[in-house]
Amino acid sequence: DVTFSRVLMWDINTPVTLKTHGIIPIFYPQCGVDKSRCPGMQQRRVGAWVVGFKLHFLSQYLSSLQLKGGFIFYVERETGNFIASSDEKFDSFRTVVDETTKKVSYAPYKANATDFPLKEVKARVRWLLNER
Repeated sequence: DVTFSRVLMWDINTPVTLKTHGIIPIFYPQCGVDKSRCPGMQQRRVGAWVVGFKLHFLSQYLSSLQLKGGFIFYVERETGNFIASSDEKFDSFRTVVDETTKKVSYAPYKANATDFPLKEVKARVRWLLNER
């Protein structure tokens, strides 16, 4: 029953990164995955345990796989947000500076946007998001 939240921008502290939450439900009584431990009892969800995963390390890890000329990337299918790739020099989000206030903010790239800068992703993301 473990689920994950949508990927979100995390700029509360450094490093600025994308983040997701793993959500693990807590049931009472706690029978675990073996229903024979609580015969005839009805479990009910009484809470959840949430674990945050910062994703800034993912591109570093993918680039270390030594893909021999290959390329790998992750895109969140539900939103089309670009998450990481084996090109560790490419940030998985864009930095936006408001011209008037000079305030800096961050936003994930949409992998299917016409101005998405990685051609290796643009060539494959349409199939991944729409045709698969």
